[in-house]
Amino acid sequence: MTIWRQGLWRYRLTTAGVGLAALSVATAVRNPPLALSVAAATAGALVSALEIRSNRRRARQFRFHPRDGDDYRDITELAAGPQRVLENAHSTGIVGIAESARLRHLRIRCEVTPTSYLLGRDLRRWSFDFLARHARTAAMHNALVLGLAADLPTGTDDRVVTLRPAQYFDFFCSNLLAAYDVYEAGRNTLAMRGRDLLLDHRRRLRGFADSRLANVVGVSTLAFTIDGRLLLVAQTRDNVGSPGLIAPSGSGSLEPQDASATPNAPSLQEVVIGGALRELREECHLEPNEIAESTVLGFGRWMSRGGIPEFCTVTLLKVTAEQVLRRTVRWAERPYVGEVLAVHVPPSSEWDPDAPLTLLPAENRHSASWPLAFSLSCLTDCMTDETWPQRAAIAAIVDQ
Repeated sequence: MTIWRQGLWRYRLTTAGVGLAALSVATAVRNPPLALSVAAATAGALVSALEIRSNRRRARQFRFHPRDGDDYRDITELAAGPQRVLENAHSTGIVGIAESARLRHLRIRCEVTPTSYLLGRDLRRWSFDFLARHARTAAMHNALVLGLAADLPTGTDDRVVTLRPAQYFDFFCSNLLAAYDVYEAGRNTLAMRGRDLLLDHRRRLRGFADSRLANVVGVSTLAFTIDGRLLLVAQTRDNVGSPGLIAPSGSGSLEPQDASATPNAPSLQEVVIGGALRELREECHLEPNEIAESTVLGFGRWMSRGGIPEFCTVTLLKVTAEQVLRRTVRWAERPYVGEVLAVHVPPSSEWDPDAPLTLLPAENRHSASWPLAFSLSCLTDCMTDETWPQRAAIAAIVDQ
């Protein structure tokens, strides 16, 4: 509906012309003189036709060219702080080593600023046409979400991390637009280079504090049942996140309700876990009392999605895989969730941090989404740390 509302506003002269013409036809047989009604109808139709022609010509003036082969290696190699490049068959991203360590061991304070994200004028220039061309068949709605407006601490400093309200379409028209280059139609003149939205004046990856993008926070969780099975979600082809690919047990965007659930000085970890568990309950049809515990695993940036921040967690459940698989996908989730899977994983002693996708059955590895590869990578990293508090509990579940 938001796309239609924006379309009506953009084509407001067309809308007015059509309304004028319709009103004139409706009143042609009543009080006004017939000639006046015909003239008004003709004028309305002419205004509408000229406006439609003008907007159609404008829409054909440029094209959006996806950079599908961009591996972002030159950017990720210059990213600040220790990080690891993580690639799968579909996307590229980086795992923040220092940020992940801080998340796992020290509480990070956060707050939600009352100032919402505002799409810049340069992005608004392309936003409607980009949205209209790429979102007409996508399964999504313009929900309120939270973006990251500050960089995460990597040491022991106790600064507050800021989250900022935004709309999902802001993410679509900023972070997703960064994966495209805009050209003037019929020529090779570059009107906008998507990579420039990610880089600062030194051609380095921008931090979140000075970014012009919405940077909506992605949250995911890996959920293990009491019989040691890992739940996965096969996403539909229309899902904007990872269309047609296999995602973690729950994945999506952080929403304002995830922060308001812990109003008294919430930590970033609490907010992330709250969002990941909400997505898990929605997508796997779980109840709150069926969740035992959840903890944060790590932080990364999904470069193929405009460098958006991604957080992952791990969750232990109180139900068996069979109990989950017997349930039908909720009606509200059917546009996004194709089916829920429950897979066996190897014994924890065989987990390899350099090959996280080996935790999946061979037939599922090629269709793993980047959030799934990222979550598995962070989980295997944590399991190599003997001081990690949840290591024994997870090993006991998967090695039974």
